[in-house]
Amino acid sequence: MEQWEMIEPYPGAHIRVQIDNLYHHGIFVGDNKVVQFGLPMSVYQDPATIKVLLSPIEDFLNGGFLEVRVYDKKEKKLKNKDSEIVKIALSKVGEGDYSLLYNNCEHLANYCVFGKKTSSQVDKVHDEIRKMLGL
Repeated sequence: MEQWEMIEPYPGAHIRVQIDNLYHHGIFVGDNKVVQFGLPMSVYQDPATIKVLLSPIEDFLNGGFLEVRVYDKKEKKLKNKDSEIVKIALSKVGEGDYSLLYNNCEHLANYCVFGKKTSSQVDKVHDEIRKMLGL
């Protein structure tokens, strides 16, 4: 189970902010800057226009509250070093190909941290659909 805390971010931190019933994710890279896949309200935009951005943290927060991912012992062994997370995140700036289900802001953040595109929010939706269909 993922843990999140309202603590000060550090370069390489996986961060999120709640927007309506969803969470918008990014990587804090220092100097009050965040790498994020689109702006927080991107889910309501045309996916073809959404790009990975380097933005001021204020744009990321959009008036919300910052949460920082806290890793357990096992996750700490699996994650990239913070400096590598920043390097990977910055290398993604300008990329597109956004997909709510397969390539969203949470996928990007988890890729930077663990090298795998995953989204607990998408997984939760898939689980609910399976339950509804009796699968």
